[in-house]
Amino acid sequence: MQHRLRDVMALVARLVVGATFLAHGYQKFVLYGMDNVVASFGKMGLPAVAAWFTAIVEVVGGLGLILGVLLPVAGVLLAAIMIGALFTAHLSGGFFNSDGGFEYVLVLAATCLALGFSGPRYTLSGLFKGNSAKVEQPAA
Repeated sequence: MQHRLRDVMALVARLVVGATFLAHGYQKFVLYGMDNVVASFGKMGLPAVAAWFTAIVEVVGGLGLILGVLLPVAGVLLAAIMIGALFTAHLSGGFFNSDGGFEYVLVLAATCLALGFSGPRYTLSGLFKGNSAKVEQPAA
């Protein structure tokens, strides 16, 4: 029972964090427009490729977390863009998010790594490998 509950909670966390990244990617592509995002990144001294990479990773990585596909890759890439955001946009703001600090991006980076290596249960990958529906037997 404990293992099943842990796996369900990992699924809930993947859905919430994945949807958050998907929303941020959508925001960059649709609401702001990539020309504006590239210009914003440029003001921080970052190249256009960083803006595009970030937006694509947010969309694809967010979907990866939601669906449970290539979780380690999605987790590492999402964590990497959050660490990049920490050093390029948030470090000078101190720790607290309310002051523009790095608190939020640091939590997201750690969460993405944890979720990326959380295991195959309740994932699309696990379903195709036969791990999603496997019921663990209690120890004798």
